[in-house]
Amino acid sequence: MLRTEKVLQLRSQQGRSVRVVREHYLRPDVPCRSALCRAGCPRDGKLLSDDVTHYVVPDWKVLQDYLEILEFPELKGIIFMQTACQAVQHQKGRRQYNKLRNLIKDTRHDCAVFANEFHQNSYQPREKGESMEKWQTRSIYNAAVWYYNHCVGQMPVVMVTEDEDAIRQYGNETEGVFVISFKNYLDNFWPDLKAAHELFDSILQARREREIESQENNGKEYPEHLPMEVLEAGIKSGRYIQ
Repeated sequence: MLRTEKVLQLRSQQGRSVRVVREHYLRPDVPCRSALCRAGCPRDGKLLSDDVTHYVVPDWKVLQDYLEILEFPELKGIIFMQTACQAVQHQKGRRQYNKLRNLIKDTRHDCAVFANEFHQNSYQPREKGESMEKWQTRSIYNAAVWYYNHCVGQMPVVMVTEDEDAIRQYGNETEGVFVISFKNYLDNFWPDLKAAHELFDSILQARREREIESQENNGKEYPEHLPMEVLEAGIKSGRYIQ
């Protein structure tokens, strides 16, 4: 077991950003949860099946925005990386995270979690100046490559992401590991799954409408009740209290 340190940027109850350093332990025996494993990982509990055409690894952004599509039972062989799961917990809150946990526990769904941040051969420390989003994507990609090699190339691995830079950078980097957009994945691997395509279009449209509304409100999630100049004048006159 190796010990390292992990630096986290947490937000306090007062809204301030707090830098926290925690001990981080890495092990070589974190189970992969795949029926294809030939390396002696524990085989107790729920395992990914070995009769699918590929394993699919959703990036953190895909997992946040399209969890409802990943819940379709037709989509099998899904590997949820720990990095992506933690992003859902931090960005989407307890309700969305509980949905993800229930999906993982459900034996009717062919999916599993791999704790990539605790395996000493798949963990990727964040580089100096690297954004959280880029580090998350890089971590998930490297974990997907590790997973492919761990299974001795028996199963192609498809990472789906909304990051165009990641598609260009990693798309052809590793043989047997493919990096494509989620739309491309649905179009090419599930062209006849009409309900998934309709749900994807609906989620995408709703997201675009929220972005347009946010731009119209000058980046504010909710429109102001009164214009700023009216508020300032009211504060100066004593009518309003800041």
